[in-house]
Amino acid sequence: MERAFCVVLLLLFCLGAPFSASRVAAQEDLGSGLAFNRVAEPRENAFTILVPKGWLAEGGIYRVNPLTVGGPINSMEAKCDLVFKSDSRGTVAFHILPDIVYAHAGIGAGYFPVGSAYQGATVRAYEDAPAHLQSLFSALHPNAVSPQTRHISRLPGEIQSMNRGMAYTNQILSAIGLPHQTFQADAAGAVFEYTEGGVRFREVMVCGVVDMRAALTWKNTRTLVFRAPVPDFEKWRPVMDVMRFSIRFSPQWILREAEGQRERADLVLKIYSEIQRIDREIAASTSVNREEIMNDNFLVLTGQEDYVNPRTGEVETDTDAFRYRWTTDGGDIYYTNREDENPNLFLNRSDYQVTPVRKRANE
Repeated sequence: MERAFCVVLLLLFCLGAPFSASRVAAQEDLGSGLAFNRVAEPRENAFTILVPKGWLAEGGIYRVNPLTVGGPINSMEAKCDLVFKSDSRGTVAFHILPDIVYAHAGIGAGYFPVGSAYQGATVRAYEDAPAHLQSLFSALHPNAVSPQTRHISRLPGEIQSMNRGMAYTNQILSAIGLPHQTFQADAAGAVFEYTEGGVRFREVMVCGVVDMRAALTWKNTRTLVFRAPVPDFEKWRPVMDVMRFSIRFSPQWILREAEGQRERADLVLKIYSEIQRIDREIAASTSVNREEIMNDNFLVLTGQEDYVNPRTGEVETDTDAFRYRWTTDGGDIYYTNREDENPNLFLNRSDYQVTPVRKRANE
């Protein structure tokens, strides 16, 4: 049972779309697969993501005004609070939560008590990743009925990825004589079940926590939430994979963001470049030990396949839950298990092309 929940946990950091019997029946003459549109983050075009056709978006990038919160700590970088959902209620939903910076309890020699504000950050006792997940769940679902924590555990692969991303910052801190003040990462995932509005939901939550000791602050990061009704949860697993792996950040947006933080621009770009390099290395590797792949859970997951984009020739990693994959110049994707199903015929398009599976070197 525990292993099953671990697999569910590994197959998150991504997330889903609706799969009702009535919808499938209504589309019998319109194709049996699932269509995804590549859409941009709605407010600043910070990134694009594949979203099931017909889903709703709510929220996006936002900025914290330091004048209204009493200081600049949470105004240094953009926040993202974005939900993609199958309907207005969010029966099936994928939620990207913002990074929030907190001030350590005891800051200012105790002059700022827990719950007060320090330079725009709430003073809050540090929580490791498992504890913070419990707090987040309670905050998101204060009226949940019969809540149950089905599984919670740390994610070593994500912790390693975060620590590598902070390596440059920690080198600087060590070089200026602060080796004991380096940033420390933690990460965890959890599976919860609860009843809301008469529906029993299963919800997977993942987050990282960074203890920024030198700055006397800490924050959550890379926080994602996915939920679906318990009976349908496994049906949505392939859609979770598709959404998570489809996120593509805009280099132009990242540069603009860095320019708005001039004194930190070099650090931002170096960290981003390092994270991208790590991602490329892992994605390109074909000889990575399977145990390491499972451990590095948010970079390479099981149940994936390599496809070759017919236009660019680039290798694209995606879910293997469907036998056939079609894509367009704009990045829209259609998945199906039927060989004779051409989405151009019923989606009123002419630009869909099949993306073949990458030929292996030993074939």
